[in-house]
Amino acid sequence: MSINLPRAPAPLTGYPDGRSVRRPAGQSALAAAMLAPRAATFSDGGVAGAVAPAPKPPATETIAGRTGAMINEVNFPDFVAQLVHGTFDAIVDASIRQMESYSSLVSAVAKTVEQFTEDNVTPNQARDWLAQHFPGDVGLTLPGAAGEAPTLAPRAEGLSPVWLADFGLQGEELSTELLEERLLPQVRTRVGGERQQLLATMVMLGMNRVAVRDGSISAKVMFRAAAKDAASVQYANNADPTAVDKWGERGSTTYNPASTMVSTLAVNAQNESSVRADMFGEVKLNFVSETLPLERLADAVKIGLVQRNSATRASVAPPVAPGAPAAATAPGALPGTEGGI
Repeated sequence: MSINLPRAPAPLTGYPDGRSVRRPAGQSALAAAMLAPRAATFSDGGVAGAVAPAPKPPATETIAGRTGAMINEVNFPDFVAQLVHGTFDAIVDASIRQMESYSSLVSAVAKTVEQFTEDNVTPNQARDWLAQHFPGDVGLTLPGAAGEAPTLAPRAEGLSPVWLADFGLQGEELSTELLEERLLPQVRTRVGGERQQLLATMVMLGMNRVAVRDGSISAKVMFRAAAKDAASVQYANNADPTAVDKWGERGSTTYNPASTMVSTLAVNAQNESSVRADMFGEVKLNFVSETLPLERLADAVKIGLVQRNSATRASVAPPVAPGAPAAATAPGALPGTEGGI
């Protein structure tokens, strides 16, 4: 006698869009859920589930494009051009500044003492010179209000120091009017003359110029690109048939027994890529110091004006005109002297 039991209907499986279909009997809910997003469309044209994202391209296929984009972004030729142009401009600017500074110095010392003093020595500097050189006789009174200039004043009444004779004021009594109106202009001219004489002596020695002897410019860029794709698949299959050991159970082997099959699939995919750029720039310059004589930078007239204001004007020979024969000197004699040592 056999009893036919009604077969249970297959359970419903839900999709993300709200639709539901029946899953086959024996299919687990997890498997049905995994298969649901892969369904493309229903018979009526509706979407069955979410569309899976596009697969990521392998790193070995994209590494070339990433490296090319970095090379274009770095622009190594422009980097080298800027390095060369910057070095050249720096050298030329340094040479021009040296020549301009020496030229302005020659022009300053070629002026008269009055012109040089007016441009380079202020009345306050002359007052400081007097107060520092004669502190026992001359004092400096600071202004009481803003915008006023300091004034010179004698330390005591009735003073007539002997150093007034150096300025043609011997025997006169020190007073504020004498110091400010008659002595201060002479002191200012003296300070200007001393400074001009020192600068003229330096000019007569020539210009000590710093020049580039040789050098090198090097530039280098290094690109490093690495890509790695790795994938591993592990598959395991195991069958567990039912074992029959007892006499009472052998009769049941007339029908095919149920067997269990377990399959395991593991997939591991990895991709790695890295791009790196190292850029180096190096400039090496070797400098030398050379002296240019004044004759190569100024004419004879300006040289004569500089010699007039120089402390070494008596020992400096006048410049020789181009094409004129040089004066013969006796053996052992120095240029610019009449006799031997």
